[in-house]
Amino acid sequence: MSTARRSTAAPSAAPEIGFLPTLTIILAALGAALCAVVLYIHHQLSAGQGGYTSFCDVSQSLSCDVVLASSYATVLGIPVAGWALAAYAATAALALAIAKARGEARLRSAATLAAFTTAMLVVSIYFFVVSTFVIGVACPLCLSLDAVNVALFGVALAIVRLLHAAAPPGFTPARFWLPTGAAIALAVVGLAVLQMPTQGASNDGITVEEIREKDPRFYAWYISQPVVDLQIDAKEAAPPDQITLVEFSDFECPACARAFTDLSRLLAAGEVPVKLVHRNFPLSSDCNPQVSQQGHVHACQAAVAYECAAAQGKSQEYSRTLFQNQSALDTPSLVGYAARLGLDQREFERCLASPAAVAKVAADVAAGAAAGVESTPTFFINGRRVPGSLRPEHFQYALAIERANRESTAGSTP
Repeated sequence: MSTARRSTAAPSAAPEIGFLPTLTIILAALGAALCAVVLYIHHQLSAGQGGYTSFCDVSQSLSCDVVLASSYATVLGIPVAGWALAAYAATAALALAIAKARGEARLRSAATLAAFTTAMLVVSIYFFVVSTFVIGVACPLCLSLDAVNVALFGVALAIVRLLHAAAPPGFTPARFWLPTGAAIALAVVGLAVLQMPTQGASNDGITVEEIREKDPRFYAWYISQPVVDLQIDAKEAAPPDQITLVEFSDFECPACARAFTDLSRLLAAGEVPVKLVHRNFPLSSDCNPQVSQQGHVHACQAAVAYECAAAQGKSQEYSRTLFQNQSALDTPSLVGYAARLGLDQREFERCLASPAAVAKVAADVAAGAAAGVESTPTFFINGRRVPGSLRPEHFQYALAIERANRESTAGSTP
């Protein structure tokens, strides 16, 4: 009697995991949906060569675009989001297997799920560190995927702990999923490390032939962009041995701030002599007839303030300050930045209220519209119109191409 009672009671004593497999599938579906959005943005960024800006480009320090445009966003030529999409599909399949299986088969599926989600969590941590400390920009969609991976790991751990009570003698889930998860994580992280750009690598002195071989897609796109005569006056035009780079920018535009930072670093290296010319193109209907909405509410006044700082010889310093403080561009702040940089306060405030500075901004806007500027930033590199910002290496490629064109033209001149 007692033996029969124990044998019939055993199945009912097996632990119940309830909705946990279903929750795993829901989380995997959410992760897959986020991956689909990330893949779309990644594709648009690659196809647009800098001319596309996603909804996730929030600020200079919070942007999916910067992270997804970096070399870290792909592994073996496949977007990281593509690998993640496959991982979520495998996670959902394992959860379905757990829901259907019984006995030791269920235990093994649960242990595999725990191993898989451990690997996913470790990889998430790795890419979080890369985004935060290497790229220096947070990606909202990536952070959302990190949260999904944390939740999946927690659910998988809960399933394993619940099923552990029913494990047969000698079967210890931890001994299975911990080494397996560690091995998978190390393999994927090792692969990602191999894909890292070498920190010491430089594109300085790269030739056009090397660019065509290294990045034929960018080369074909870049040389297809139209060349526009901006009619720059003699005072701003670069000498024959330099490249003229005209930027149409908006001080409230996050992409403009990143482009300013990238260009500042590139030009500071001095490998290619460049004459940088700033032009205002505020994305606000308050001073730009090309814009139908008010948009960036402080952009027009910031542009005027820039002209006032430039009149006192502080254009570069004031630009840097505005881009570093995009959330505080009201008039008192603009005046405060001028004081911090040692500008003549009375003259600066007089200039802010003068029609001359406003007219200068209006002239820049009109010139930009005539040259085909539709968004910021837009660059004209020796007259070649480049909509949107470029990756740092693509800026280098563009300058190398223009330098080669200039040298070729100079060499053919009798």
